Amino acid sequence: MFILNNNPVKKNILPLLSFFVSVLFFNPAYADVTAQLKTIGTGKLSWFLMDIYQASLHSADGVYTDEKYPQALKIRYQRAFKKEWLVDATAKEWQKMLITQQRYKPWLTQLSILWPDVKSGDTITLFVAENGQGSFYHNDVLLGEIEGPDLAAEFLNIWLAKNTSQPDLRRKLIGK
Repeated sequence: MFILNNNPVKKNILPLLSFFVSVLFFNPAYADVTAQLKTIGTGKLSWFLMDIYQASLHSADGVYTDEKYPQALKIRYQRAFKKEWLVDATAKEWQKMLITQQRYKPWLTQLSILWPDVKSGDTITLFVAENGQGSFYHNDVLLGEIEGPDLAAEFLNIWLAKNTSQPDLRRKLIGK
């Protein structure tokens, strides 16, 4: 049992300890942004017999509506990937969606700066706020905000657009 007596040093430890606990656990740069939302759907991407990642899509009401925010896409990787591979894979998906290189090249620069390498079990989450502004999180730690609403919307479209390269995964994510 911990007993505080009249020792002023011991009396000051409790408030100091409370401060450090609140900074550690209530830091806005560390947050599971999907906890404030409802899950719309989940799915996984496999290539041949290898699981690549599991994804989940979230919204305020648990219903998918195109470009109605807030939304969050959380990807839990089942394999390790260098950030360069993730950025290249993103570029290839945008090419398949017929987005011009002139349009997406600045986005790739932002992603190259923000994203880390990932290990199996790591998550990368894109949270898109009500105003369309996006923020990326790695294992629930804020990586940073992205400039302009177009990048957030087009990143989500890799999974959610009707012309996605993964229509089965899209159906699962949007709850159909």
